[in-house]
Amino acid sequence: MVSLDPRETQLPKRELFALVAVPLLVSIIWWAPAWVLLVVLGAATTIAADEFLGMARTSGVSCWRWLPLALTATVLAASWIWDAPGLATAVVAVVIILPAAQLLRPESPTGSLNGIAVSSLVVIFLGATGACLGWLRLWPEPELAIKLLLLFLFTIWIGDSGAYYVGSRLGRHKMSPRVSPNKTWEGLAGGTAATLAAAAVINFVLAVPLPWIHLVAVAAILAVAAPLGDLVESQFKRDTGIKDSSTLIPGHGGFLDRTDSLLYAAPPVLGYLLLVGVI
Repeated sequence: MVSLDPRETQLPKRELFALVAVPLLVSIIWWAPAWVLLVVLGAATTIAADEFLGMARTSGVSCWRWLPLALTATVLAASWIWDAPGLATAVVAVVIILPAAQLLRPESPTGSLNGIAVSSLVVIFLGATGACLGWLRLWPEPELAIKLLLLFLFTIWIGDSGAYYVGSRLGRHKMSPRVSPNKTWEGLAGGTAATLAAAAVINFVLAVPLPWIHLVAVAAILAVAAPLGDLVESQFKRDTGIKDSSTLIPGHGGFLDRTDSLLYAAPPVLGYLLLVGVI
């Protein structure tokens, strides 16, 4: 009997989900008003925050559920309505509210330090990175924003697929066996090549008004930041003994599993585009 790699058995589910979700998301980005995308992004980020908090509680961390979720949504909304001042104000509110709320936990003060630290990390980490991803749609001119966002998403997705397929077939040398045993240097090389090629093809197809030097720079940032974001989440899952953040997405895990690279890569890309004056 032939023994199948567990990742191979998940392949049809992965592809089926992509065939449904990707065209839907692209349609929202291309045709819908910006606020529709922000609602979708806000919902996905808040669900990812819930999964993050659930992982922490499973490992014994004492923290609230609904208050951090409400604060995550507040950070996102404030950031998208009032830009950077909104983000700063919301983050200050978070670091004031969450420590005080921990006093109301029945087991307080036991576990207070871990509970406050985890809750604050979840809200600020996902809130700030989610805000930056939304700003990629809000800050540039509308036509440029749509094309930049599609370039950002497809480059990461294709790069991730390149890493997955190359790593699963040719991977021999582990990148970080203690954090993510399935990730290999061969997979990273394949993902980097796929990222650079995808950026070039998507730039040509969409006619993104982005000079080639900036296109290459953005692709290089994504080639590093996207897999790093995945590793960052993997260390949390490894620490809590959880394989996937949830089972909401067949073949993919949870929303945190699917958005980790996107969220983590958004701030450096946004920062670069602001630095060179593209937006």
